[in-house]
Amino acid sequence: MEMKKPKLDIEKPAAAKVFDVLVIALFAAALVYLLLQWSRLPERIPAHFGADGEVDRYGTRMELLLLPIIGIVMWVGLGILEKYPHMYNYINLRPDNIEIHYRYGVLFMNVIKNISTLLFVFLIWQMTDIALAKIATLNMPIFIMILVLLFGSMGIYFYKAMKL
Repeated sequence: MEMKKPKLDIEKPAAAKVFDVLVIALFAAALVYLLLQWSRLPERIPAHFGADGEVDRYGTRMELLLLPIIGIVMWVGLGILEKYPHMYNYINLRPDNIEIHYRYGVLFMNVIKNISTLLFVFLIWQMTDIALAKIATLNMPIFIMILVLLFGSMGIYFYKAMKL
């Protein structure tokens, strides 16, 4: 028999609020950079990269606009989900650990939202610079670091949830 999950008012941690502001500022800076460089971008821009960071497909510069659109939709969507921790699926949820699970859930959703958005900031910046011939390939160490942070935070969350 499944337990009915209560709706609790879980406040977003201060660190999560700071992370939101930082990521919004970086995302806004990436958008401003893209807009300032827009008229200088060639019609053909890098649209896909191989595992080595080399461009393996080109597309129109309009494709570059997909990155901020997807980034905004994801940030807003995950931000909405962040407010409803009682809607998540949990492992080992019991009446004595509901609040801590919800707190972990809110923080987890915030971290995933913001690191995913940082990935879009990175891609907007890199793809713009590659299109302008400022750099030749994606900065793979930074790209890998962002992915490690994203998947590592998932692993940490699941480890903590399993320990409850």
